[in-house]
This record gives sequence, C-alpha cells and structure tokens, in this order.
Amino acid sequence: MHRLDFEIDKPRLRRAWGKIDQVFSSHGLTLRRGYDFEEVDRLAALNGIKVLEAHFTPKLNTYTNGRAFWLGLIDSNGRLVGRVCARLDAMVPPMTLTEFWRKYFHRCYPTELGERVVLAPDQPRFAQYITGKTVYLGGTEVNADWRGKKLGGYLNRMAQIEALDEWDADYFYGWMEARTFKNGFLLDCGFARVHEQAVRWLRGGPAPIDDNLILAANSREDVLDMIDRMLDGPPRPVTSKKSAQNQPRIETSEPDGPA
Repeated sequence: MHRLDFEIDKPRLRRAWGKIDQVFSSHGLTLRRGYDFEEVDRLAALNGIKVLEAHFTPKLNTYTNGRAFWLGLIDSNGRLVGRVCARLDAMVPPMTLTEFWRKYFHRCYPTELGERVVLAPDQPRFAQYITGKTVYLGGTEVNADWRGKKLGGYLNRMAQIEALDEWDADYFYGWMEARTFKNGFLLDCGFARVHEQAVRWLRGGPAPIDDNLILAANSREDVLDMIDRMLDGPPRPVTSKKSAQNQPRIETSEPDGPA
C-alpha cells in the first residue's frame, strides 16, 4: 500500500471525537479508555458482556499500553455496557498484511481437527499490497439492554479516530463472519471497504469460526473522509441493503445524535 502523507487537521479530528462523545453523554454514558485487558475482561464478566476471545484475550496476548487499547462505555451505576478494542501491528515492507495473517492465524487458532490453521498459498490480492501501521479492531460487544442504539458502531468510529490520532495509522480493519454479517452494522462503524472471503484456508478455517471471513476496512484517507463527512454535511440515510459480495465500496451514514 503506497502511503500519501495527508496532513491530519487535529482540531477537526477532536471535533469529530466530541460529536460522538456527545451521543454517549446523551445516553448517560461515560467513555473510558484503558490498556489493561484483564481489567476489561473482569468488567465484562461482571456486567453481562462476553469476555475477550483470541485476538485480545489476556490468556493468549500481552499488549503494552503503546500498542493496544480498549474503549468502554460506563453507565451511571458504574457498569460496563459496551466495549471495543484496538491493536497496532506495525509492519515494515516487504512484510504485508497477508504474511502477518499467515503467521498470526497459525499461532493463535486450531482447526476443527485440532491442527494449527494454515493459510492457502493463493490469497486475495488486496492484502498483499497493505503494509505499514495497521490497526485491528475487534472485541465489539454491547450489553443486551443497550442494543438498538448503535453504540457498537459509534465505538468503532471512536476507536478509529483515537488510533489515527495516536498512531497515525495507515489501515484499519475488523473481521465479520458471513453467518452473522450485518451490512447496517458495517455502515454504522464507518467502514468504506469490504472484502468477502478475505482469507483462504488450506484445510478449513479456525474452529468454531465461519470459513468465510469478511473483512471491513478503511484506509487512512477513508478515516479522514469519514471525519470530514461527520463535520461538514448532513448524514446520508442508508438506502441499500445489498450483500457484501456486491459492495466492494460502500457509502456510509454518519452519527448525528442518539439513534
């Protein structure tokens, strides 16, 4: 991925951050940022949210506070009601995202037969051109009592803004399983790109994950455009519910207040 050095307008970035924070405040929620993933797992277990899985669980990962963070929403009773996590993977060319996944999945995931996951030699082309500062977003969960307010989408937008501000990252992405894919959630998160079957497995994918993993993503410029749209124009309603297969590029609606 060739990088173009667009200057980040920090005041605009902070105004976009504040616009989303106002949505949280309107629901009586306080945004909290942390680096201790054991702590956020403890809060999740206490408050009816799933604990973190392979990508962020402290059982398999050790992240320093300069390489990963979590964002949590705390209600007036001190309960965690929503969460998203972000991790920075800094790759120096010629290493690409494809090669990173080849090592990462093999280390972290077993197949249904208990073997280690192996990526097929032939992989989608897009990830073979991505390198540099790459941010993975995952662990999104919202307490059942708070669903329907698009908090997960707002958290993902906020995490992208935070990661751009702190790490000046080049690429942002998250995984969705085909069986649980929701186009509306992808749009709420502000993602502009989607790739179906984003990785190909040699002998089946990780257990119990769907073999068809869909990747939702933004380039650095996409995040800057998202910020511009949030600040400069009215939100565009989502009118299309086409499948990911038919949407390699997706227009997004922007947060303008409580859902």
